[in-house]
Amino acid sequence: MNPDLIIQVLYLFLISLVFAGLEIQIEGKNGWAGNLPTWRPAETGWLSKIYRKILFGKDITGYHLLIFTLLLVILHYPYFTGQIWSFSQESATLSLFFLMTIVWDFLWFIMNPNYGILHFRPEYIWWHKKWLLGLPVDYWIGLAASALLYVRFSLNIFLFKEWLFLAALFLILALIIVILDFLNDAI
Repeated sequence: MNPDLIIQVLYLFLISLVFAGLEIQIEGKNGWAGNLPTWRPAETGWLSKIYRKILFGKDITGYHLLIFTLLLVILHYPYFTGQIWSFSQESATLSLFFLMTIVWDFLWFIMNPNYGILHFRPEYIWWHKKWLLGLPVDYWIGLAASALLYVRFSLNIFLFKEWLFLAALFLILALIIVILDFLNDAI
């Protein structure tokens, strides 16, 4: 596999790790900006209704709009330093955005001293309202969106294998954090 791809995933995983840690420091045990003094539009407004549909019942907050935008800005940095922008490249960038938000969200639970792997379940996490096979439905939808964007909505088996490698590497790195966190708790 392409060594540049491995380095890219390691770097993007590090960004996800930093975002998770930053968000833990900001939110503490109150996920989804539960106790933050952040902008929240009227629940009956059109933006709130659309956002809730897309994110399975989660409310929109100014905090989340800005932090997701920050990640998108970071991911688009190469286009401002000489990388040629194209629809194909944009599709890959958005694919990585979805992978990173899943990993970042999962790491938030693993690294958060108020949760950990043993509390990564629906009864402890009010803002992930729908679960499937032990994971929030958002994760499954995000994985599907990431895969479709990476292969550019085609049947390109090479791109799909490359995406599987990326996703597997993100998973392995996340599992390393789970093991390290579990060992830390055991000590």
